[in-house]
Amino acid sequence: MRSLDFAPVRRRITPWAAAMIGAAALTAAFAAEEAVRVEALNDEVEQIQAQLDQRQRAHEREQRRRKSMTPEQKRIERVIAAQQTHTEGSALPVVDRIERAWSPDLALTSLSVDKAGTVARIEGGAASLSHIYQFVERLNDGRAERRTGLLQHRAKAVDGRTIHLFSVSVE
Repeated sequence: MRSLDFAPVRRRITPWAAAMIGAAALTAAFAAEEAVRVEALNDEVEQIQAQLDQRQRAHEREQRRRKSMTPEQKRIERVIAAQQTHTEGSALPVVDRIERAWSPDLALTSLSVDKAGTVARIEGGAASLSHIYQFVERLNDGRAERRTGLLQHRAKAVDGRTIHLFSVSVE
């Protein structure tokens, strides 16, 4: 009679089964969180793609506009672009070059800029002729495409001191 058991079988959760159910719940929560994160990333990618498409269309419009410009309009665009204000310095590249080359040994008495800031004429004075030559050298900055020339220089006596006056053309 020992093989017969008339008591109903009780179903109970073993510790092993509880651990498995807990792990499954954690995995499901992690998967749901990752799905939400992936959806947010997909939205961000779509937004970036839309911005990229918009920039591409704007770039294509600008290219079409530039192709349809007359030579006179292109020249005006170049002049305006050359005069755009930089984050540092002046809006004229030639004035920036003069500022970088200037030293306290020189006194600039006149500066005239023309042709959209690409050509300048400088008049001034210095105590020594070598200061003038060094100034012209700094303006050239060792680059062949820059044309800087000493137009004239002369010595003048003022209050018993010799001052060397000069004129320089900068392109």
